[in-house]
Amino acid sequence: MSAEDVDYYQSGHSEQWGGITENEIVARGRNLQMFDPATVALIESRVRQARILEQFEKWAKEDGAVDGVGGRPVMISLRALLTALLLLAHEGSPLHISRAALVLQHRLAPESRDLLDLPHAYSGFASHVASNRRWYTNTIRAFHRMKDLMDPFPQERYTAKTYEQIQEILAAHDPDREEKYKARLNEYTRLFLQMTFMNQPRHVRRVSNQLDVSFDQTYIGTPTTKGYSRKNLKHRVAEEQAALSLGERTPGPVDAFAGWHVKSGKAERVDNEKGEVDQTTPGRGEFASYDWGWEANLAVRVDAEEPGSKRFPTLVVAASLSIPNMEVAEEAVHLLQSAARLGLKPGIADADKQYFANSKPFRLLKPALKAGFTPSTDYRVDRMGVKGGEHGGLFVEGDVYCPNTPAPLLSVSKDFLSNEIDAATFRARREERKAFRLHVKQKAKGDGKTMLRCPAMGPSPTVTCPLRELALNAAQKARPHVEPETLEEEFIDTICKQHSAAFDLTQMQSPPQAFDYGSEEWEVFHDHARNSVESENQQLKASGDEDIATAARRKVRGLASAQIIVTLLLVTHNIRKIAAFLSDKERDKARTTPRVPILRRRDRAWANRYTRTTGDGDMSIPGRKPRNIDASPLATSSDILAPMRT
Repeated sequence: MSAEDVDYYQSGHSEQWGGITENEIVARGRNLQMFDPATVALIESRVRQARILEQFEKWAKEDGAVDGVGGRPVMISLRALLTALLLLAHEGSPLHISRAALVLQHRLAPESRDLLDLPHAYSGFASHVASNRRWYTNTIRAFHRMKDLMDPFPQERYTAKTYEQIQEILAAHDPDREEKYKARLNEYTRLFLQMTFMNQPRHVRRVSNQLDVSFDQTYIGTPTTKGYSRKNLKHRVAEEQAALSLGERTPGPVDAFAGWHVKSGKAERVDNEKGEVDQTTPGRGEFASYDWGWEANLAVRVDAEEPGSKRFPTLVVAASLSIPNMEVAEEAVHLLQSAARLGLKPGIADADKQYFANSKPFRLLKPALKAGFTPSTDYRVDRMGVKGGEHGGLFVEGDVYCPNTPAPLLSVSKDFLSNEIDAATFRARREERKAFRLHVKQKAKGDGKTMLRCPAMGPSPTVTCPLRELALNAAQKARPHVEPETLEEEFIDTICKQHSAAFDLTQMQSPPQAFDYGSEEWEVFHDHARNSVESENQQLKASGDEDIATAARRKVRGLASAQIIVTLLLVTHNIRKIAAFLSDKERDKARTTPRVPILRRRDRAWANRYTRTTGDGDMSIPGRKPRNIDASPLATSSDILAPMRT
């Protein structure tokens, strides 16, 4: 025996297994380190706190599931399965069913097994193959028992489909069942996120009695990446049948219920209503890229009272998964309705131009107002200025104005964005225009209807008008006035004749907002809200923590399976954010010297999009060129002024 062979065997290597231990073979090289019983008990308690187990029992009874007379009882309960998956998420491991099976089989102490009502695993190395297979089989069955209670898109997903099979699956789909089971799936997510929200200390949870949110969509991938388009599905079926007649067969997609996400380029993102067919398809020669998968709809808590003050952790308070390009507005409504059930008063809901700026009022604005939230958003450029009206009042960028408001004041935002006026003129005209805004006599209710009156009437008039007689003390004050020559009797409408009129604010192309559009207050909050939700998206998709976008970390197929797993990752994310927030507070308490805030470069050199001022108040921005806003009617002020940021 050579010296190398002597060293080989003395170091613990064997002829049969080399340097690999039996434990490593049993676990196929994965971690078998035991979980601390206290950690298991904590995670199990959070599963029970979510109150989802009671819902599972309720849904099973609704579906007609009854206890049978014979057969073996289930080996792994849904409580044990969810605990195992959350333990994996807690340690940052991929949430694979095979890994969950190893947790349940090998990584729990005897007291943890008793807590989860699991049988004790007595198996030697000789029988480990059969034992591993049995535990995996029981774990995957438990997962499917849970998923089947909430799957809005049931189909076989083990094999690739032909395009003809995809067509048959779509034809057999039950939309009523989809609606019922999608509601169950969203309730599962809501209960888990509510549990994490309630795990904050009460003083942190209720530092404000108002819940302000910012919501958005972010792409997550599917385990199988081959997709299709409903636009050309019939053509694909015909091509496939022709190929089959020649003895050729090319496997098609696996999941019929996913869609094409526009990743980048000039392709337009759409928002199809329920019942519409999504026509999105990657085209040859397009300057755009697409990904096949789903959208994660996320709402995070933000602070409208003190933007950026970090009075509470930025948590995901509502979430769901959906098919790209489908019912974007309706998914946003679900987020707001879920967030409204957290026990705080609904406040401001911030979103980008994909939502309030584009959606029809009955799809998003009206349900948002009914849920108690007030919008905050950017407007499309082609919807600035006067866009309709009612009872003589003019609808202008979220407010209703006197019909005799001077024209330069009505077009101030559009004139500013087209570079026709400077920042000083913009600020002056915007302030002057406020005087002509109709006064609220009775606040809007959940339906968006409110009573408004002429700005020259009431206890605090803001303009003078020959049609309205003012009290002597009021008339003595200097106010903007309506020119008499503009008041022709034949053109006078209701708002000029009556004391007040009812306005339906949900009919405005540019919806009313919590803050005056373009004001400094609006700018500060909107930037804070957009930065917050975008930051959460990046954190959730970053490798090393939750990484919700990577399908390889959740190999189970289908939207329902993905949402089950993503929800547990959101739970871990929220718990981690709460713990980090409390840790920072404790660290601040232990400081012996005061914290010195560091002004970041983006704040030092920041340019306000609406006042066009830099951080030091400089109103001259070198290199800025006039833009023709009419050339791109769907562009927003963000698009037009993006080159201003340095």
